[in-house]
Amino acid sequence: MGQSFFWHPDKNQPAPDPLPLGDKGIVGDTDAWVALTCDGPSDAFELELGISGSVEHMEPGTSRALFARLMAKYLTAAREQTRCGQ
Repeated sequence: MGQSFFWHPDKNQPAPDPLPLGDKGIVGDTDAWVALTCDGPSDAFELELGISGSVEHMEPGTSRALFARLMAKYLTAAREQTRCGQ
């Protein structure tokens, strides 16, 4: 698998931070993305997960931690559903 994951951050937002989940991950003020390569029963496959949302109601500076926690839960659920990493 090529692991050719590449995301285009919004130039109007501060640069994203690395997110230590999966093979590659980033977290920004309004979103988070994780890439994961899985060995399936017959073939390997690449999984790309993303979440985004409005942060208008949040205190400034708290959204990245929230998106990181949500992405960790999302990745766990995705691994269970796809049996990736089991």
